[in-house]
Amino acid sequence: MIKLIEDLFLVFTRLLPPELSKNFTLKLLKVIYNLNLIGLFKSRKNFGESEIILNSLSFKNRIGIAGGLDKNAEYFHILNSLGFGFVEVGTITLKPQSGNPKPRIFRYVKDKTLLNSLGFNNVGSVKALKNIKKFKPKFDGVLGISIGKSKNTKTKNAWQDYLHLMDYFYLEADYLAINISSPNTENLRELSSQENLEFLLEKISQKKVQLIDMYKKNTPIFVKLSPDEKEENLKNLIEVSEKNSIDGFICCNTTTDHIYPIAGGMSGAMLSKKAENMQKKVAEFKQEKSILIASGGVMNASDVKERLINSADLVQLYTGYIYQGNSLLKKALKISSS
Repeated sequence: MIKLIEDLFLVFTRLLPPELSKNFTLKLLKVIYNLNLIGLFKSRKNFGESEIILNSLSFKNRIGIAGGLDKNAEYFHILNSLGFGFVEVGTITLKPQSGNPKPRIFRYVKDKTLLNSLGFNNVGSVKALKNIKKFKPKFDGVLGISIGKSKNTKTKNAWQDYLHLMDYFYLEADYLAINISSPNTENLRELSSQENLEFLLEKISQKKVQLIDMYKKNTPIFVKLSPDEKEENLKNLIEVSEKNSIDGFICCNTTTDHIYPIAGGMSGAMLSKKAENMQKKVAEFKQEKSILIASGGVMNASDVKERLINSADLVQLYTGYIYQGNSLLKKALKISSS
């Protein structure tokens, strides 16, 4: 019966505009959670996976939700209660941003893809931090917080945004994700160039040393990669990151390499092969100790298995979860524990 309800709901949400569908689904999940009915939708199977320890973080399982779904840190505790071992919120900027004009999410059901040009729409660091403090007592997973530069911040000053955001979120985050790869904030991807990257990561590394000393807490920092990086720059990006004590990589963000006549980043099935190939390169280039989180184009159990076989420590769902709902999470949990 629950499976039938989930399937019917997915059919219904596809009748709504994509952004409205996403917001409606999250609000409905909140109602179900507040009525103490969320357990009906969680897998009751115990797949027997023991906790995974990575860089002092303890994950109940290897399956998480990618940044971009819970932009304002309002639903991470609810997603956790559905069975996700970790949830990444954001991307959060210093000040509130409305993002790019609507419509800015486009659904291509036959291709099982989404295209978005959201542009880091979020409530800003002050409100997001309040939300995190409010809901974290109800959360027993690993909380990642994705941070990014504001739209109006010039590339040369972007490091200041990231350092201020580290001040806000370092203590509350279980890990921080440095988003320099979204295609929907003007000039953001310039930060991954050889010219800008070393300066930015040096500043972040120095700031982390200060925060460790202040809080006696070592919060891992990951860099979220673009799938559109050229191999030479990707190798440099990884080397510079590891030189500056970055703890790992999220592979990968949305791609601008798509067939659709709309500007923005594509996610979903048509990103899958590109993300998988890029992950193999990242696994080849990175040091063994660096954590690798697979993200992008994870649409079914086979994708989850493939990413884990190809050296991913953890796997994030997003577009596949939007298309398939909790059935994909249940399959992913089973695969990740086998």
